[in-house]
Amino acid sequence: MTKRAALLVGLLIALAALTVPPAGARQGVTARLDVFVGDDPDSGMTRLYFLDALSGLSTVVNVEGGRAFTLLGDYVLYEKERTGAIMRANADGTLQPHPFIRRGVETQQVRWVASADGQAVAWVEVNAQGISAVYVARADGSDLRQLPISTPGAGQMLLPLALSEGMTRLVYDAAHPLELPAPASFEVYHHVSTFSLADDQFVPLTGEPLCPCGAAASPDGRLVARLEGAEGRGPFALRLWDVPSGAEIVVPPPTLPYRRAGDLILNERGTLAAYSAAMENGPPYALIVVDVVARRQRLALSSEAARYVPLTFADGDTALLLTEASAGGTFKLDLTTGDLLRVSDKRYLGAIVVSR
Repeated sequence: MTKRAALLVGLLIALAALTVPPAGARQGVTARLDVFVGDDPDSGMTRLYFLDALSGLSTVVNVEGGRAFTLLGDYVLYEKERTGAIMRANADGTLQPHPFIRRGVETQQVRWVASADGQAVAWVEVNAQGISAVYVARADGSDLRQLPISTPGAGQMLLPLALSEGMTRLVYDAAHPLELPAPASFEVYHHVSTFSLADDQFVPLTGEPLCPCGAAASPDGRLVARLEGAEGRGPFALRLWDVPSGAEIVVPPPTLPYRRAGDLILNERGTLAAYSAAMENGPPYALIVVDVVARRQRLALSSEAARYVPLTFADGDTALLLTEASAGGTFKLDLTTGDLLRVSDKRYLGAIVVSR
């Protein structure tokens, strides 16, 4: 076994230990499948790989021109680039139109976000008149409803940022531009807002809107993090809100020269964050790690060519899983030693549990 293969197997086993299947999935015979996505240079097709790490068996699904691949329930949600059709790819190799997220004739955009556990989804549909409508549902389509969130002004749309596990809180951009300025290397959020689904209440975040900057939320939706820089330019401070209490923490900006940033993620406890940065809208690039407890930011990785995007913290928060923005693949960055290892040529999407 090669070093990369051994590392990948070890990584999948470690991730499996962190994955607790939902109660419904644990009934009967189930299997945990790790899901990867990658482009085939020979055929030009995008391929999804459903890998059973225990048996070593995998199912490969060819997808013609897909994007926005997202794990939802026991399948992969994605959009066809050419037609905009919303699809689901199943672990048995079949492809189907998505049963409840659909692009209508008048729909100009559909944007979505799944909860961290993949059991619920929130999506925004923008029609030809630029009016946004927000919906939420369980992965199987149950509890589907439209949320009473008003569409923003002309030239703007609503954009989902995070949906909490248990479908209790939605974090979203209340003033996202319908058309992004070019070039734009990072997705940024202009007015981060939260909405409680339990009681249909808006919960404001102190100081918002702050800037067109990166943002993220913890899996339970309790914590919301925001990069903060004047007019969206760095170096960036990090602001962290505890939504229920209204408390906040600000981590000062690092003494680094990077002026653009995004791809922000949080660990589960909100004690660590990571984000990508660039000098402007191109190289050199950097990966910055934020220690919220110590209120300190540090340069964890720099590159003259590759923009590494953080996917998740791993190994007890001592490592980061990364992908490369243009080339894909999956990498593991040891936050103690700084060693960067490629563990797969495909991008790791996460794990699903399927019934057998």
